Parts: sequence; structure tokens; C-alpha cells
Amino acid sequence: MLDMREVLRVIRKRWYVTLPIVVITICLSAVANAVLPTTYQSDCSISLLNSPDVAALPPNNGNPFLSFSQALTVTADFLGRRLASDESAKALAKRGLTGTYGVKLADNAMGPFLTLTVTGTDPVQVRKSIDILNTFTAEQLKTMQSEQQAPAGAQIASTVIVPPQAPQAQTKSKLQSVALIAMGGFAIAFLSAFLTENLLGIRRRAWFGRRRRAAQAAEELPAQAQESVPAGSSTA
Repeated sequence: MLDMREVLRVIRKRWYVTLPIVVITICLSAVANAVLPTTYQSDCSISLLNSPDVAALPPNNGNPFLSFSQALTVTADFLGRRLASDESAKALAKRGLTGTYGVKLADNAMGPFLTLTVTGTDPVQVRKSIDILNTFTAEQLKTMQSEQQAPAGAQIASTVIVPPQAPQAQTKSKLQSVALIAMGGFAIAFLSAFLTENLLGIRRRAWFGRRRRAAQAAEELPAQAQESVPAGSSTA
């Protein structure tokens, strides 16, 4: 296993391999940071409220916030699934919603609370889109009940509990992409340095091996020539 000193020695020795790759990696990271768009996200939260007929019964005293039940949470789940359908996506696109949107039960919710989210690259459009989604959600709740012919006085209503928020920049995914490019480039530079070191080492050992064999062959030739002369022969 190589220690840090050996790693630095190889990188320093093969700087002509690592330096161009590092420079290219830095340039690519800078280009990616400039080219990749920054996404923005806006969200809001709504709550489903029981029908006026149910809320008016004791012990609610007409206060809809005292009449939450498990049934409303189930209705919120149905509504979220309806909004996630292809038909809803097409309808929202026709109304001008851009980017991507999401509807889900609020995390750790103790009641029928939905979180609406819109993500896009244009903060102005994101702000418009969250309003479109909020209005569409209320309409779909009414449509869903009207399709089942629910009486007007028994229909569930919705109310905004957290209004649409100003779009916030989401830089995490962008920074992750830039970091992946940088790490990939540095890894290639590191591996290239050691690959070059190994290849040149193999070539160097092969060259010295050929020279050693050639030297040995040159030393053996006079001995072989001497042995080939017949015993007792002399030169004129």
C-alpha cells in the first residue's frame, strides 16, 4: 500500500501528466458552475376543513379547526393522488404552471395538511406557478366532491395555513454536479500519474533486460569461439 510520500513523489515526478488534467478539470468545473441553472423552490401548506354541517355540531361550536378526523386525512391523500395524475399535470401546464410541482401530505402531520411545492429555474415563474397550483388544488377538491354529488352543505373545504413563500435558491444539486466533475477529474489525474509511472517502469525494466542479455551474449561469444578451435592446432 502506497503511503502519502510515495503518492506525492509520483504526482510530482509525473507533473506533465497531472497538470494538464487538473487545469482542464478546473475549467470544466467553472463552466459547469456558470452553465448549470440555479433552481428555485416555493411551497405552501393547506388544510382540509370539515363541512359546515359537521363543524356546527357540538362539541365543535361551529369552529372547523375543532373537527379534524381521520377521514379528512384520507381525503387529503386522495386529493394529493389526483393532483399527481397526468391529467392534472396537463391542466396545470395549460394554465401556465412551469417547472415541476409536488403535492404530498405534510411531514409528521397530525391532521389533513398538504404541502404544495413548485420548482423551476425562473423565480418569477415559480412564484406564479405556486399560486396556480394553490388555486387548482382548491378547485379539484370541489370537483372531486361534486363528481360524487356531495351536498353543498356537507362538502369539505380547504384553507391556506402557510401562504406561498418567496422562491428560494436550491444550490445543493448544482454544487453536487460541480463537485462530481471536480472529483472525477482529480481521480483521472491521480490514476494517470500512476499509470504513466507503471508503464514507464515496465519499459525501463524491459530496456535494461535487453541490454543485460545483449551484454551476456557478447561475453559468451569469445568463450564459444575459443571452444570451437580444435586441440593442438596452431596458427601459421
